[in-house]
Amino acid sequence: MGDVDLTTDDALDWDEWMGLSEAEQEAAVDREMAAYSRWYDGLTLAGQIAHCRRAALDNCLSSRRLIQASYCPEIIRQSSREQLKAAQVRLLKIRIWRATGSRPGSA
Repeated sequence: MGDVDLTTDDALDWDEWMGLSEAEQEAAVDREMAAYSRWYDGLTLAGQIAHCRRAALDNCLSSRRLIQASYCPEIIRQSSREQLKAAQVRLLKIRIWRATGSRPGSA
């Protein structure tokens, strides 16, 4: 993935976002969440599993990078260890979901 650079467009978007009222920000987030939910609900079961698995794997990788980084403070490393453990549990639940067709704990 690499480092993310804040481009001029991103800075302008951020300025616009910060210029919105709290209600406008909340409405924008609600619109985006509704669009995401429609997209996710439109996926097949295999697509949903793949999407969740990819997100959990990305979380594992980023947590491992932080744990191994020499410049990282210990409090961040500890938090990353907890996030890694949670992502690994999610991966296990996804494996069960893929094998059984139903999410663990949803019965």
